[in-house]
Amino acid sequence: MNCNPTEGTVLMSRKNRVKRSGFVASVTVAAFGLLLSVYASPVSAQVDNRGADNPWNAQWLVGNSLPEHPGEYPASVTLIPNPRTDMTYARDVAPIIQENCVKCHRAGSVAPMSLETYEQVRAFSPLIRERVIKRAMPPWPIDRTVGITEFKNDPSLSDEEIRTIADWVDSGAALGDPGDLPEPIQWPDGTTWEFQDELGLPDVVYQSPMYNVVADGMDKWPGPRTPLEDVQIEGAPITRERWIKAVAVRPHSNEARLVFHHANPGLIMPGEAADPMEARSAFGEGTIDLIDSAVGTEGRIFPENQGRIIRPGSLISWGMHYHPYERDIEAALQVAIWFYPDGEEPEHYTMGDPSFRGTAITHVPFHPGSSTAISPTGRFGDEGDLLIPPYGVATLKGMHVLDRPAMLHSVRGHMHLRGKYQLVEAIYPDGSWETLSKLNWDSGWHTLFMYEDHVMPLLPKGTVLIVTSTWDNTTENPYNPDPRQWVTGGDRSVDEMGHIRLGITYFDDEADFQDLVEERQRLLGEMRSVVSR
Repeated sequence: MNCNPTEGTVLMSRKNRVKRSGFVASVTVAAFGLLLSVYASPVSAQVDNRGADNPWNAQWLVGNSLPEHPGEYPASVTLIPNPRTDMTYARDVAPIIQENCVKCHRAGSVAPMSLETYEQVRAFSPLIRERVIKRAMPPWPIDRTVGITEFKNDPSLSDEEIRTIADWVDSGAALGDPGDLPEPIQWPDGTTWEFQDELGLPDVVYQSPMYNVVADGMDKWPGPRTPLEDVQIEGAPITRERWIKAVAVRPHSNEARLVFHHANPGLIMPGEAADPMEARSAFGEGTIDLIDSAVGTEGRIFPENQGRIIRPGSLISWGMHYHPYERDIEAALQVAIWFYPDGEEPEHYTMGDPSFRGTAITHVPFHPGSSTAISPTGRFGDEGDLLIPPYGVATLKGMHVLDRPAMLHSVRGHMHLRGKYQLVEAIYPDGSWETLSKLNWDSGWHTLFMYEDHVMPLLPKGTVLIVTSTWDNTTENPYNPDPRQWVTGGDRSVDEMGHIRLGITYFDDEADFQDLVEERQRLLGEMRSVVSR
């Protein structure tokens, strides 16, 4: 991969939990040694500020030792003894279930069972207890003990909510007074888009040609290329270059979700590249990313004052992956786009979410030429160096050197059924080394983890990003279809992949990057002063 697809400097925070004498202290510290927040009971927590004058310093201590956690997903929650026995569904549990679970667990949605009524929830209460205690639900498959832990889209239950559900189940799962039930939420009918509440209706919607996924057949990868005007189903046609603020993608119907594996729609646009380091083949035969999606990821809003562009005369390359179901299903993909207001241009062009391979080492520009070449985003045309033996475990690392300063705003992994975990680390120009994120792979959830604004890594020029992927082809992997097989890289679900999509924005002007660093320092200073009051 080239020195393009990554982001910015280190000013991020970490959150760790320390347990002593039955009390819990939640401590957040910055990589600069700046104390951001402390929420504690009678426990005292201290931060070591050694080296705080060094902008790349990442040393920190909580008390005299670091917390010890297995770092596995799902991760168990230790419950406090002597559970409360007065919990009721109507008063205590229903609000939690309705707010955090029913979005998916309702009739006509994607989950396997509905949890809309007391009777439905009580029938599954032992399973619900187990899943929330392990933090397997709501799904958030990331190691909470290392790296960045603050995300915009974290759906996790609080420790208190988990305890409430567990105590309710353990005390008999009583209904309580029906008058305590919360007012039911009026859920959208499936035609509402991911960001519609925040951004309103999309400006344009495109739909791919319909495709018949044959029952019990083979995986299919239809990738038609269609002019924008031929597939636009909502909104006014674009007549000039527009800046994209947000993109969302979804199957065209709930039934189509049954065969949807993932999709990577891209654009083939006329004119010069917005960033000369982005997929140089894109303005000929190739494409640049528009949006990538899989189960658990259906779109993104770009960071403030950042965006991508779209031009009239462009083609959409749909890049879909369907897998068969027990009956034939007609399926299509829809892409919705929200623009910046007409005439408004953000300051920075973002790369979106390019792939960083765990199988590539890059430092200088590459030009794709064949199926085995490396593109400027560091992505191999295949994964020919991946080979996992029967009953074996394999690990590959990719190293990517940034030729410009950059900001990271999100991370999303991609593996198949033998995936175990993926790791993103950074080696800074001064030689210090830091873990940014560790994704505990769950093949059922291709989650996009969106960093909170104040923890988005700001990475200086010369930073080395290390992307690690580990696969488990043993009987210990519950998703492994057959540990007796040799496994190679490939597109099928039984093959393997190992890349990480990093939401990244590069800065050609060092001054722009330094402005962000100074703004981050100012913000962290304000947060520290608030905590110290």
